[in-house]
Amino acid sequence: MFTPRNTMIFNLIMGACLAFSATACSDDDDKDFDAVTERAAKVNIGFSRYFDANGASTQLKWNSDDQAILRLASDGSSYMASPIRPGQTSSLFLFTVKAPGAATVVSYWPTDAPVTVGNGDVGLEIPAIQDGTVTPLLIGADTQSISSYEGCDITLRQFPALMMVSISRGNYTVESIDVRGNAGEKLAGHVSIDAATWAFSADAETAHVDLATPVSCALDGTTIAVQVAPVTLTEGYTVTVNTTDGHSFNVTSSSPVILESGEIFITNSASDTEPSHLLIGGSDKVHIVNVAQCMGADYKAGLEWTWEAEDAADILGIAKSRCDHIDDCKPVDNGSKILVSSSYNWCVLLDKASKQVLFHALDCANAHSAELLPGNRIAVACSDGTTSNHNQVRLYDAARSNVLLDSSPLVSAHGVTWCESTQRLYAVGNRQINVYSLQDWDTSAPKLKLEKSITTPQGSNHDISLADPTTLVVAGVRAYLFDVNTESFTEMPHFAASTQLKSVNYNPLTSELWYTDATVPEGTQSWSTHTLRYATDPAATSMAGSIRITDMDVYKVRVLNW
Repeated sequence: MFTPRNTMIFNLIMGACLAFSATACSDDDDKDFDAVTERAAKVNIGFSRYFDANGASTQLKWNSDDQAILRLASDGSSYMASPIRPGQTSSLFLFTVKAPGAATVVSYWPTDAPVTVGNGDVGLEIPAIQDGTVTPLLIGADTQSISSYEGCDITLRQFPALMMVSISRGNYTVESIDVRGNAGEKLAGHVSIDAATWAFSADAETAHVDLATPVSCALDGTTIAVQVAPVTLTEGYTVTVNTTDGHSFNVTSSSPVILESGEIFITNSASDTEPSHLLIGGSDKVHIVNVAQCMGADYKAGLEWTWEAEDAADILGIAKSRCDHIDDCKPVDNGSKILVSSSYNWCVLLDKASKQVLFHALDCANAHSAELLPGNRIAVACSDGTTSNHNQVRLYDAARSNVLLDSSPLVSAHGVTWCESTQRLYAVGNRQINVYSLQDWDTSAPKLKLEKSITTPQGSNHDISLADPTTLVVAGVRAYLFDVNTESFTEMPHFAASTQLKSVNYNPLTSELWYTDATVPEGTQSWSTHTLRYATDPAATSMAGSIRITDMDVYKVRVLNW
């Protein structure tokens, strides 16, 4: 039984316990929740899609052997964890971190990306000098009580925006481009981000793309991807396109542009504003004229370059009187060289800048056209005649003059053109197109392998030219578009009344046409003309313009650049 003494002792003990209990509760209530300690952090991390250099999107999923990275914005501490729900675009992760209860955390992918984190900031690079490829960098952050029931939720988004610079088809090769905001916004270089607010700043006003391999736009345009910071260009942008020949041209827009993180913005189409230039071949000369200066007038008003065949008489070893009857003058190698053929049985390859003869052949009987092929070979269409060298497509080595490699029969061969998309040579004769593949091309004995012959809608074909990567123009009696994939012909109504077309050049992007037509002869020969004709609609019945050339018998016109 309790005695007074026992009761007193019991009360003292209970009082002490209550006092201790009260002190313990008070200490717990006042404990600093943000104190740094080891915590279990529940974080949901998801992928947003991202775009590559071609504008194609990719959606990532977490694999079971993946690991995500979590970094504390305060001190940059790094932690790794595996996905709890693999196979999904978003997964829960459980990190064990040493951190205060409330913290700003950063995650990114790939986990080895060059990202710096610490002192509340995130640092990364959007290279001020790029190569046209796109390296994905997806990043995100969240500020929460990381050990709470809700945890953190982070969406990884591609940080840079992509400006897809659209460059139109033209006779130029793009070497590099520069992108800048018209108001001088910083859009590349080192980027510093406030991890809590995600406000950021870059340090370079220009993003420069130096292509590893220059891109020719002779057959088609191109699109070049530029990674830039996700900023608003308040006064629009300027893109400068630099070509391999030292020429530059711009595309600009003064309208505000919002470049959003991980999104694509397609620029206005950039095209060279340089005036169109034409190659004219006939008699004993080849001319280059500036269309803007002589449209509707005599060609001499726009004459910029001339090659006289007589200057090559000694090199060719023929009489000057045989340096005549030029019937084709085709720009090749991005316009830096010119293939010239003559009905007087010769063909030369010229360097345009120096006018130096780089190659010549003298056994191409009644040569009517030529084409530069891969591997530095030259195909020549040799037309009607009675010798064994006539009515052929002949193959030469451009590095060795007068060295014949192969030949293939084609009655009244008049034109040859190479099609990159099919890797085939197309040669046109009287009423057929011969299609050749390149056989044993890496050997010293290459051959033109005849794959098929295709009957054309009309006979007396005189020209074949490339309009776009899959379309050829066949001309002579009327003119037709030939689809190399379907092998079908579509008539061009503009030429319905023409029976002596000698050359037709067509740009399907602009519907422009330049051509020579001797249906009504104008020169001293039945095949010649004194007029270069221009149209802007292949279905129209009338011309849109012309250029007169009255001092030579013109056979063909070629477009150096549209």
